[in-house]
Amino acid sequence: MDELVRPATMAMAGRRFFGWVIGGAHPVAIAADWLTSAWDQNTCVAEATPGSVMIEATALRWIIEAAGLPKGTWGAFVTGTTTAHMATLSAACSSVRADVGWDAVHDGLIGAPPVTVVVGAEAHPSLLKALGVVGLGRNRVVKVPVDGQGRMRRDAFPRLDPPAIVCVQAGNVNTGAFDPMAGIIPTAKEMGAWVHVDGAFGFWAAVSPALATWLPVRSWPTLGPRTPTNI
Repeated sequence: MDELVRPATMAMAGRRFFGWVIGGAHPVAIAADWLTSAWDQNTCVAEATPGSVMIEATALRWIIEAAGLPKGTWGAFVTGTTTAHMATLSAACSSVRADVGWDAVHDGLIGAPPVTVVVGAEAHPSLLKALGVVGLGRNRVVKVPVDGQGRMRRDAFPRLDPPAIVCVQAGNVNTGAFDPMAGIIPTAKEMGAWVHVDGAFGFWAAVSPALATWLPVRSWPTLGPRTPTNI
């Protein structure tokens, strides 16, 4: 297999590979991957696979504590950014429709009240792809103009009526810029909107005292419980 495929591979773990944001194949990660494959656990039921479930729960707790996320925060590991968007946007879609009296889980989407989705003009393509998959649509979004760094302009933020989902970005893929969340999130909450934070590139700013103000997770408890994050 290596003889046949290796000549057609790319050195994505190399220091000078700038094609995409790809996780490096560090020795410790390869060792953990070997154990994962060798153990072959179905980590969805603690009674059956307590060891791997505890590892996952511990890793999640470390992330939550390091970032200073609100008490009661929890999450899950997924395969990538698009999957994370799909999971959190599906939850958002069901919740905002339930707020206006529609049970999407049992009654489906036919005849459901339309959901207004707000994104920045430089939202990552994976977000738009996920919106299409979960039935919210790529072309129905309200795009807010951005500044020269790709940050959503707060002065151009629209008026909203529920059901609505506002998607902010922590780390523009091209510039690293953050949407002005300290201003946008309270505004969105006042309008009754769900806030979806795309933190795929910049969430880790939350662990740095110098950068944490860019991602004000410590203020989220005062903004209501519904602020899911795609990390």
